[in-house]
Formats: sequence, structure tokens, C-alpha cells
Amino acid sequence: MNTSSNSARIKSDQESAQLYANRNPAKHEAEMKMLSKAFRFIPAGEVSTALDAPCGVGRISVWLGRRGYAVTAIDLGIAAVEMTRSLLAQERIVEASTQRMDIFDTSFPEKSFDATVCFRLLHHFEDPEVQQQLIQELCRVTKKYVIISYISPYSVTSIRRRLRKKLFNKPIKQYPNTITQLETMFASDNFEPHRLVQRSGFLHSLQLAVFARKS
Repeated sequence: MNTSSNSARIKSDQESAQLYANRNPAKHEAEMKMLSKAFRFIPAGEVSTALDAPCGVGRISVWLGRRGYAVTAIDLGIAAVEMTRSLLAQERIVEASTQRMDIFDTSFPEKSFDATVCFRLLHHFEDPEVQQQLIQELCRVTKKYVIISYISPYSVTSIRRRLRKKLFNKPIKQYPNTITQLETMFASDNFEPHRLVQRSGFLHSLQLAVFARKS
């Protein structure tokens, strides 16, 4: 499996992890609002355990822990795992564990978690087969719901990136997906669309979808 296109995104050193942690507060707040909306679409009481994969610098892990979910956070970056563990400890979130682990090849048994959140990862992979392998592993370890972010191909930013690629051969680093493409990939692992977090696909690149395991 070729996942080298994402190697630069792994927060293995403290500097890169800290830079990511210091990202735009307004963007962080907007993304947490998206996540909150997504979880409101899940019936109360259906989720008690959640996997944050990849956890990055722990912002979603903390969000989950604050709301009473028993959270497991994984990431391939050493600094990312350390920062997440530190943040969870600062927040005094007891029901939490952090592990350095490859999201494509986790050691968890099938259906280990009621819900899995995969935020800001899928769009780093251009190869549809790699995307499918990622989704397959997310579904394998998830009992009920997968909440996943993706990039809209119809946003102003995505259109601008394609134009720069065509006119100036500037490489694209964030690869978009249509919701139809996502539905097809999830369907092969017995998951179906549950709800979408409604945002303008033209004004906003980052979108969020909730998929549910078929009964």
C-alpha cells in the first residue's frame, strides 16, 4: 500500500504538532460545530465508546471525552500521540487511552467501538484503492457509526486547485470526493449514509458525513 503521500502530514516531531495545534481558532470552532451537529444525528444512548483516528493533536479526542464518551485515540505520529495524551490528562478525562498505531492496520478486534471519527485524513490520499482500504479498516473496527470528513469537489477552493493544476501544473495536495463516491466505498463494507452535516459545497471545502452499519 502506498501511503507515502501522507507522510509529511504525520505529526512525528513536536514542532509540526505544535504548529497544527496553533491553527486558526475560528476554523477550529467551526469544525467542532460540525462535529456537534453530526453527533446530534445519532440517537441518544447508542454511542458510549468512540475511536478518534487519527487523533492529530487531540482536539477531537478532548471534545469526545468532555461529552462523556470513552475515547481511544490513535495516530502514527509520536508527537501527536504525546500531545493528545497530555491534553486528555490536563482535562482530567479518565476514560481515555492513546496509542501510536497505523490507521490502515489497527490491532483492534472487529466492532470494537460504537463510533469512529476520521477527521481531516481521507482527502490526503489520491488513490481510490487507498481510500477504500482506509474506509474498510474504519468500518471493520466500528459497531455502529463512522463520522468522516471529506473535501467537496464543487467548492471554490477545489475548483481553484484544479485550475492551477491545469494551467500551471501545480500539484494538488487535497483530493476531493463526491458523496456518491463515499457511499459506494462504504456500501462495500455494509455501511449506508445516515446523515450529512449541511454546509454549502460551494463555499466550504470541508464536509462531514455520518455512515451507519446496516442492520
